[in-house]
Amino acid sequence: MVLDLYKSDNPRAFWQNLRVLPSTFDAVLEKIRQNLVFSSPGSLWPQLPVNFQLAITLYHLWRNGNGASVESIGQWAGVLAGCVVKSTWWVMQAVLDLRDNIMSDVTVWEKEDAKKTVEKLSCKGWRDGWCMVDGTTIPLEWKLGLYGEGYFDRRSSYSLNLQLIGLPNLRIIDYEIGHCGSAHDSTCFKDTKTS
Repeated sequence: MVLDLYKSDNPRAFWQNLRVLPSTFDAVLEKIRQNLVFSSPGSLWPQLPVNFQLAITLYHLWRNGNGASVESIGQWAGVLAGCVVKSTWWVMQAVLDLRDNIMSDVTVWEKEDAKKTVEKLSCKGWRDGWCMVDGTTIPLEWKLGLYGEGYFDRRSSYSLNLQLIGLPNLRIIDYEIGHCGSAHDSTCFKDTKTS
């Protein structure tokens, strides 16, 4: 229903389910569609179409608490829980494979432009702080078996840290995923290629 009706006839309902606009969905789909992770030659069980897998993944990523269980997401999508897990894994692998294609290094001119913007919008002393770092935690469904307590965050849940590094013009230039939920921005930032 989300892909068939809401995408073309009710963009607001589409956004409420997947948290992206239909045009954004189509743009991401176009970027990941040809990834080899979506081909399963010789398999007795073919994968779902890539657009279904992307919709399942987006729905999955925006859920938390009781609504985040793979069983409830599977019921929403009309598939088994294992299909939710595999679809999410395949889509995330395809997205992560895009890193080098969509995130190019900052040029000398972009860096200087960012420094000028920071100086103009704040003060001269902040000029060298030309990167913006923002992050969030990604809730985990359960406590990890190995070093699980390290992933216990300030919100009393288990999570991974996601940091986005951007320029003042909002261009994302790098990201870091996977630190413990309680890691500070500076800890995550030092492991990026931007630092």
